[in-house]
Amino acid sequence: MAYNRNNYLRRVAHIVAVYSKVKHHDVPDTFILRHEFPKHNIYLSYRAWMNIKNMKQSEIMPKQLSLFDN
Repeated sequence: MAYNRNNYLRRVAHIVAVYSKVKHHDVPDTFILRHEFPKHNIYLSYRAWMNIKNMKQSEIMPKQLSLFDN
């Protein structure tokens, strides 16, 4: 991927989508990092995952142009 913010946010959104699909109340994050993320070609450290997990939802969604808003 290119080195710009939009691609990073798209990657973060994909990671969060996979996490929300796999996460259950009895599955710890460390298990998901070691076993589930690599199945989807996502390789992260625990620290990087905590930084992504602690992002606000408004930061994750890329901003849309609002041409027709008043």
